[in-house]
Amino acid sequence: MAKQIIAVLCEGAHDVEFLSRILMSNSFKSNDGLKIKDYPSPIDQLLKTEATKSNVDDLNLSTIREVLLPSRTLKKDENYFLFYAMGGDGKKTIRKQLLLDFYTLIPKSNEISPLPQDTHLGIIYFLDSDDNGVLERISQLNSEVNDVLNIEPFTSHKEIYVHNHLKLGAFIFTGLDNDKGKLEDILMPLMKKDNEDIFDNADLYLKEHFNDSRKAQKFDNDKSIIGIVGQLQISGASNTVCIKKSDYLTDMKIKADIKCVEIVDYVNSLLL
Repeated sequence: MAKQIIAVLCEGAHDVEFLSRILMSNSFKSNDGLKIKDYPSPIDQLLKTEATKSNVDDLNLSTIREVLLPSRTLKKDENYFLFYAMGGDGKKTIRKQLLLDFYTLIPKSNEISPLPQDTHLGIIYFLDSDDNGVLERISQLNSEVNDVLNIEPFTSHKEIYVHNHLKLGAFIFTGLDNDKGKLEDILMPLMKKDNEDIFDNADLYLKEHFNDSRKAQKFDNDKSIIGIVGQLQISGASNTVCIKKSDYLTDMKIKADIKCVEIVDYVNSLLL
């Protein structure tokens, strides 16, 4: 039976957890419990190499913390999805390395294939539009991919492009205008629905106690609200745990949300 292994490159841990939550509401199953040796070849070796870092004696602790492993894995039929929290634009180098790692596994003409028969690979990007707009964000991504593959595959997002048997795709998170925005523009309205009092009071608390001289280096109001409301249900939990385990997100709300349906439809279009 044909297998497909797709690396999903996200900007942050919130993106990974929210995408996982959406997809698990739509028949995808967690695959986090699978041992590395049991992943389909050659991804098992790629993960093992990254996990062990064969030259670990030469690494310092900071470098070891940057080991490039998926933070979540999902499976549907014989489609394996590896979700990576890669960071924003400052992490282009890491994203390009993973793209190169996957592309190197695909045999070129007259090469012996390291891939088992009927095994397919893909790289899919999930990125925020922010204030760039979708087309500008796609242009930036094309430039990044071009540095590795010498192609600019995307004309817009929600496409599928195949280059030398490597599947490539991109989905850009936007708000209501469908051009600018970020993941939180989808996540926050979903979490707030049916919990308006809690979220409004958390927002009020932030406004009353925010002190610009003491703010975090990168203050984000939405992320702070999620952190506050999360403590009402899971004390001491991170925002990602709140997204994963709190009842602010429900299967019913996810399945009724236009943006979530759009994401699920796109991921389903990638399946073999």
